[in-house]
Amino acid sequence: MAVRELSAEEMEALVGTRHGVTGMEYPPQGLQPYYQWLVRTLHLLAESSAGALRVARDASSPTAVTISPGRASIQDAALSYEGGVIDLAEHNNDTVYVWLFDDGGAAAVGFGAEGDGWPAQAHIKLAQVTLEAGAITGILDRRFETVFRV
Repeated sequence: MAVRELSAEEMEALVGTRHGVTGMEYPPQGLQPYYQWLVRTLHLLAESSAGALRVARDASSPTAVTISPGRASIQDAALSYEGGVIDLAEHNNDTVYVWLFDDGGAAAVGFGAEGDGWPAQAHIKLAQVTLEAGAITGILDRRFETVFRV
């Protein structure tokens, strides 16, 4: 599905308003200082729902990831995850699957090595993390595969 382009009139009507989900401000033409607006906007996008449940490297260890807070629904149960850090050192030189699941009404994160695959229980895929030589070498975001599957 393609994103529809806005007409000049529609763009003008958005100027000075904020997007309902991200909080991003629609700036007027010729806004100065443009750089500050751009950095604010990128920060809002990263911290908004687009960044919810995101798996990223954590500064605490070369084998640790941080999972951003977020909300999800698993089998009609609305869950809220506060965020957290997990160290994947035990899975060095492997690919680790990271997922969110309903642990008795509370959101929890699970993870396992590539050989085990994704769990059989209902879950939301978050990421595949590759570790080599004692460090994370790649993170493949898998969140949107779960959100948009039929």
